[in-house]
Amino acid sequence: MTESHSRSVVKGISWRAVGTLDTTFISYLITGNPLKALSIGGIEVFTKIFLYYFHERIWQKINWGKPKLAMTASESSTKSIAKTSTNIHPVFDRLLSREERESFLNQKGKVIWMTGLSGSGKSTIAVQLERRLFENGFFAQVLDGDNIRSGINNNLGFSLEDRTENIRRISEVAKLYLNSGIITICTFVSPTEEIRSYAKSIIGAENFFEVFVNASLEVCEKRDVKGLYKKARKGEIPDFTGISSPFEPPVAPDLILDSGNETIDTCVEKAYNKIQSLVKS
Repeated sequence: MTESHSRSVVKGISWRAVGTLDTTFISYLITGNPLKALSIGGIEVFTKIFLYYFHERIWQKINWGKPKLAMTASESSTKSIAKTSTNIHPVFDRLLSREERESFLNQKGKVIWMTGLSGSGKSTIAVQLERRLFENGFFAQVLDGDNIRSGINNNLGFSLEDRTENIRRISEVAKLYLNSGIITICTFVSPTEEIRSYAKSIIGAENFFEVFVNASLEVCEKRDVKGLYKKARKGEIPDFTGISSPFEPPVAPDLILDSGNETIDTCVEKAYNKIQSLVKS
């Protein structure tokens, strides 16, 4: 996961503290003058903190040498099958096709992936959007982050590994719904571009509609409907997105809902108008 700017700064300071002691000691050995040694060490500590910071930020952008977080859907499937017993024989090709199911439901399946900070309004918008679609003849299903973590993913925490597994599982579930012709509305913080790309690779780019529910940290923290930000500020919740763990806004979402400045009803209306045109049979 990408490090926060503050973490890079602190790492730079701690590293330079060690480096400065080393530089001062070497300077003293060479010059024999403690004042010169301290001057050299004092000057280089400031210059190299800045150099180290920018060095770290540049390397954060370089993927070479990093362990792979995500794999394509085909790679995931191949790896999974390779690990399973040879006695398992999937029957996907003999089931009703997605086209048959969509024809029966008179709609096109789609995965609506809502991302945003906790408290941005994802769940509230999704619940109202699901009902609006249903009342207008569409069959939709919300897969909410808290619901999923209270059930199928109740054994997972919030480390990078667990967040990735959380997204992998729900993406596979969403894909099953998708292949049943259902409009699936997923509401997950999914804080990084990498983790959202992982979900998209499993579901399929052509079936993945990304919605950024945009509300600032300040707005979300003022709402704090679940009391999570208060606990995170006290250190009671580790790795909490927006406080002790970073959130990367989507670079090019399919739809932005400005839930920080607009009403929920307005956001639902915008989402419905956009989505219903995509899922009409």
